[in-house]
Amino acid sequence: MFAAVLFLVASPASAAPKKATLGVFLATTLSDGQERFQYAEALAQKLEASLGRPVAARSFGRYEDFSKAVGEGLIDFAVVDAWAAVQLGAKAQPVAYAPRAGETQQRWAIISTQKGSVKDLAGKRMALVKGAGPSDPKFVSHVVLGGDMDAQKHFKLVPVPNVESAVKMLEAKGAEAALVPVAHAPKDLRVLFRSGRVPGAVLVELKASGDSLSQSLSAVGAVAPFDAFAAIPGREFEDFRKLVTQGPPRRQPVLVDAPDLRVETPVLVQAESLGPALPPFTDDLAVTSEQPDD
Repeated sequence: MFAAVLFLVASPASAAPKKATLGVFLATTLSDGQERFQYAEALAQKLEASLGRPVAARSFGRYEDFSKAVGEGLIDFAVVDAWAAVQLGAKAQPVAYAPRAGETQQRWAIISTQKGSVKDLAGKRMALVKGAGPSDPKFVSHVVLGGDMDAQKHFKLVPVPNVESAVKMLEAKGAEAALVPVAHAPKDLRVLFRSGRVPGAVLVELKASGDSLSQSLSAVGAVAPFDAFAAIPGREFEDFRKLVTQGPPRRQPVLVDAPDLRVETPVLVQAESLGPALPPFTDDLAVTSEQPDD
């Protein structure tokens, strides 16, 4: 009888679904810390309803703290900046994009209070959001600058925790330039360079749990300031990962076809078409009819 009571008491506890933890690290996609925190809490509630198990939210302001939590196995899945997902390596498996205003990608800008170009910033300080240290210059060189310039050699890179810190450092003259998404570039600062389109926020899985997460995303819907999660087309994110880590493919030299040289046929058969000609010497070379005396 006592054993039966213990079984009845223990059964509900053992049947309770395991709690999951959602991490949010959006130090560049979202420029406001409070907005990041509110998004994490709202998304955790939506995921809890769709997954059918408790979901706790953790918002991170620094990459070091987020990476440490991932390494300790404290995060099950996360919404992160795409460049940060790449720097996590094989630990982060991309599941879906988190679009904003219908866009899954964004452009980056090098901004400054000074006039000039990127070349004029040689040896100058540039603030950028800190990630995994050695991987940061690769993102700038390979992705933002398209492989045309070595960021570590051209700039003095100054790591900061987030986008708002990069802008404040620039305004306080702690740096001559800053790297931020175009959407967060203040209107009173000069944009010296714009990159190509780069993936923005992405949902990644950090602990393998089958297809339960991807299958439940359709029920999550939009969570401000993002739209509903969108599927990643083909190998798009893997190509982005390869671009960050290995750089763009070497450019092939451009070979220009030489124009065909066409010679007009009449020139070949009409001597007068060749221009000025010498007087004829055929008469002077004629053989005389007189024979010399022996």
